[in-house]
Amino acid sequence: MAVDYVMMERVDGKTAPQLDKDLRDFIEAGNTEINIDMTNTKYISSAGLRALLSAQKQINKLSGTMVLKGVSEAVREIFDVTGFSGFLTIED
Repeated sequence: MAVDYVMMERVDGKTAPQLDKDLRDFIEAGNTEINIDMTNTKYISSAGLRALLSAQKQINKLSGTMVLKGVSEAVREIFDVTGFSGFLTIED
């Protein structure tokens, strides 16, 4: 079952716990396909990266997929610099 999730504009120390909870709840509810719309996301901190990493690890254990869509150039650069683009699935 697929779930679509729209990510907030800023993913930082204040908002990352909600992202982490939302993704964990989706996965625990049996969703193994998560599509994350990042069209409006302008910034992601290390806390946000940790939330995505945690969700990706959980999804991998279930042989599921998590796809990030609409990633801005600035956020993609953060993924590239941190090495996250190597294990996250990013679609234009």
